[in-house]
Amino acid sequence: MIQKISLVILILSLAFHSCKKSSSSGTISEIDSTKIALDSIIYNNYLKAIDNESTFQLFLVVTIKDLNSGQKRELCTKGDFLEGALHTEYKINYDSLGLAVLDKLQRNNRSRYFELKDTAALNNLGFNIYTMDDLTKFEKNHNIDSLVNLFKKGKWSLAIPEDKIMLLYAHALFNRGILTGENSCFGGTLELAKDN
Repeated sequence: MIQKISLVILILSLAFHSCKKSSSSGTISEIDSTKIALDSIIYNNYLKAIDNESTFQLFLVVTIKDLNSGQKRELCTKGDFLEGALHTEYKINYDSLGLAVLDKLQRNNRSRYFELKDTAALNNLGFNIYTMDDLTKFEKNHNIDSLVNLFKKGKWSLAIPEDKIMLLYAHALFNRGILTGENSCFGGTLELAKDN
C-alpha cells in the first residue's frame, strides 16, 4: 500500500513540476510566448523588406544553404538582393507571372530558408562577405541590446562606411526584431526603418 501511495505521489509531483517548470527569467510558457512574438515581428520585418520598392533598402536575414559546399548559415542582405538572387537561381522571368511566382516563393517561406547553387545568386546575396564567427565576435564586442533600447526611443542612424560592418549591425538588430535600412542613393548610413 505504501508503495502505491509513493508511486502516486511521485507521478503527481512530476506532473505538477512539469507544469510549473520555470527558469530564472520566467516560466517556460512565458519564454515560448516571447519567442513566438519575436518570430512574428521578424517575419513581418522580412515581408516589409521584400515588399519595399524604395531607394531606401531594408535589410533582412535569411538562412542560405550553398548546395556547392553544403554550408548552411544565416546572412543579412537587402530585400532587392534576395529577389535578384532568387530570379537568378530559379530562372524566374521579370514579367507579371514571374513576379507572382517570386512573391509566392518568398511569402510562403516563413522559415526564410533557401537553397542555392548558382554562384552568381550566392554572390548577389553577399554570401562570403562575413561568417557566422564574424557575427558572434561582433556581437560580443558591441552592446547590441543597448542599440535596441535606443531604437525603441525613436529615430536613430549610424554612419558606417564599411559594408561588412553595416551588415553585421543590421543582422544582429534584425534578429532582435529591429528593421533597418540604407538609402541606396546616399549609402553609408544604417538607419532605423520608419515603420518599426
